[in-house]
Amino acid sequence: MRIYTTDDPFGRVNPDFDALRSRAALWEASNAIDQVLVGYSSIWPHNFATASYLLALTRRLGLIVAHRPGVMDPAAAARFFRTLDELSGGERLTVNIVSGSSDKDVHREGDYSDKATRYERAGEYVTVMNRCWSEPKAFDHQGTFYRLESVRQTVRPVRGHIPILMGGDSDGAIEFGARYADMYMLWGEPLKGTKERIDRVKAAAQAHGRSPEFSLSLRVFLGDTDEDAWAQAYAVRDAILAAQGTNRFLRSSATDTSVGRSRQLSLTNEEIHDDCFWSELVKLLGGFANSAALVGTRDRVMQSLKNYRDLGISAFLLTTGPDGFWEPSLEDFALQVKKEL
Repeated sequence: MRIYTTDDPFGRVNPDFDALRSRAALWEASNAIDQVLVGYSSIWPHNFATASYLLALTRRLGLIVAHRPGVMDPAAAARFFRTLDELSGGERLTVNIVSGSSDKDVHREGDYSDKATRYERAGEYVTVMNRCWSEPKAFDHQGTFYRLESVRQTVRPVRGHIPILMGGDSDGAIEFGARYADMYMLWGEPLKGTKERIDRVKAAAQAHGRSPEFSLSLRVFLGDTDEDAWAQAYAVRDAILAAQGTNRFLRSSATDTSVGRSRQLSLTNEEIHDDCFWSELVKLLGGFANSAALVGTRDRVMQSLKNYRDLGISAFLLTTGPDGFWEPSLEDFALQVKKEL
């Protein structure tokens, strides 16, 4: 079992690059974290720069670097990622393709393609990147979205391929993931919904002779007793409620009509699902990613994670607290997850 996490190393609202250095040291010292997701938004500091810096600051830590097709040419992106892979020593870099995003955010970067088109374009984008990473001789490409001539790149990824991760719940996302993803990233859902999504992606992937892995993103609130865990969870709920009307916590925009967001919000008809799956933060944050939570004792939460493992989950992206980031308090539990699962 692999453990991923995500964080806010530079401050999304007020960039803090001293924090970037301190968080890098924290992640590097962790024996539980395999990779940290470095997210992408048109309004944040550019993650090409922050990811490069994080890899330079560390020697072991792996990164999942989110990348939006359409903001640059795929051959240029392939050259960047393979160079970063080589400079970091190999086996530390994964690319998270983010095609869905909110229309508002992609419009900020001059992209007015609809979501279905963005997924179709992403498929061609990844095809070109894979050719750049694997073909020893110059090649031409003539596609729907890109035309390239005499493409030849001299450095190959250390592993021969840089893994591709993605997520999403629309038909376009499912088809893209089935064809191109090495791992399909799922937002937290109750067991029934998680099984439905895994089965759907597996069926689509099998049609292409592929079998991607699956990760699941969850916040966890752990206590020595269930009452202690719920006290922590409710304290986070109250902090988010108190900050309504400010930009203290990231929320999904009301204009975000993504299938994934709608699916997340549909969970909020019930506050608690299964044994300890809690949906109230999903409601408060407007369906924002990784706001679904497990609440309880370590044994109770561990059993829930085992149930997800049995459905086919091979990596968990774990966070906690009001912001949904990594905290050192997760270290021992995450190590236990890696050992037992």
